[in-house]
Amino acid sequence: MIYLILLLPAAFWGDTQVREWASIDAHYAVGLPVSNRLNLMEFTLGTTHVGIGSSIVESYGFVSPDSVQFIGSLLPLHVTIPLYQRVSFWKTDAFFEHFIAFNVRGSPWGQRYEVTGPLSFILKSRTWRSKAPYLAFELTGRWSPVRMIGLQSTIGMLIVKNASEQFYVNVGICVGTGGPVSKYKIGPRLEVTGVVFDDAVTGNSNGTLEPGEEGRLLVLLANRGLKDSDTILLKAVVRDPQLARYLSTVNITVPPLRANRSIEVSVPLVAADRLPALPLRLRVWGKDLEGNMVSPANIEIPTLSP
Repeated sequence: MIYLILLLPAAFWGDTQVREWASIDAHYAVGLPVSNRLNLMEFTLGTTHVGIGSSIVESYGFVSPDSVQFIGSLLPLHVTIPLYQRVSFWKTDAFFEHFIAFNVRGSPWGQRYEVTGPLSFILKSRTWRSKAPYLAFELTGRWSPVRMIGLQSTIGMLIVKNASEQFYVNVGICVGTGGPVSKYKIGPRLEVTGVVFDDAVTGNSNGTLEPGEEGRLLVLLANRGLKDSDTILLKAVVRDPQLARYLSTVNITVPPLRANRSIEVSVPLVAADRLPALPLRLRVWGKDLEGNMVSPANIEIPTLSP
């Protein structure tokens, strides 16, 4: 069984929550152990929660020693409900590395044909035996270790009148895969999600910066994007340049941060021998080596003048 899956063009890609996805599937499958299956040019467009689509041709064949049966339809409909999606990356786009979905498919225009297999349905003239509207329920899992290549398996149950068999299993090799789509370009989205002042290690733990005291900023840095970041340079800057002489800070280098992960970083601070009698306002921000900016956060550090 070989699956050929072509990705619809998409100009923009998304963040960690996959909002939309679009795909075109064309695949031929020989099921194990009781069925064969044909599906040509399956179109699907969906969101994180549900996808809706149709196929040019869909068919289910059942062959047993005493009966031959083939049920198919033009333009059948399907609804896909993703149960689990794991996004991975390849160059400048993203794809579903792991994808598990529940499918409901069928057609009121189904027909039963006098043929022995799906290739006969496509290549030879067919004799309509009877109308056979059908409904199918499927559980499909796909694993793509690299872009465009993977494995897919489907367990399904076909509901149709006078079917010789109702259950089918498909296992195959995927060539191509649909992926996540959204209005944002793929990349890391670096944010400072929290920052607090701490003087418990080298100070007196009163939460106030005193002359000559050493403290630190505890910064929670998160990557909310679809892609891992490069090495990150993080800095804390006094927002009022006239007060910058009262505080010394150290720039911090943070290792690459994986997508949808966070890390706590400590930024050292050293107060001058004299401090103004007003809070020092700092902005924490940075960027990685690829130029992706870290969304900043602000903090006010209370001071105690001599």
